[in-house]
Amino acid sequence: MLLIFGTKGYREILGVVTLVCQACGHPAAHRLERLTQKFTLFFIPLITVSTKFGMQCAMCSAESRLERADAERLAESIEPRQQHLR
Repeated sequence: MLLIFGTKGYREILGVVTLVCQACGHPAAHRLERLTQKFTLFFIPLITVSTKFGMQCAMCSAESRLERADAERLAESIEPRQQHLR
């Protein structure tokens, strides 16, 4: 019997916030993202293995990781018209 398993990463954009970038020092839009790694069996995602949060600068493309609490706080500060990105 052939058993096909592995993991697959998923990237979900939670919203966009404007902050001063730590890398380039410019005020720019940052994408707030949830990065999820899932265990797959026969290419079907079954179990979430890990969840991480991060931001990416639109100006210099620098990425930074966030703690869950910080990501949730930033997601709450997103204006209602931008929450359709969830």
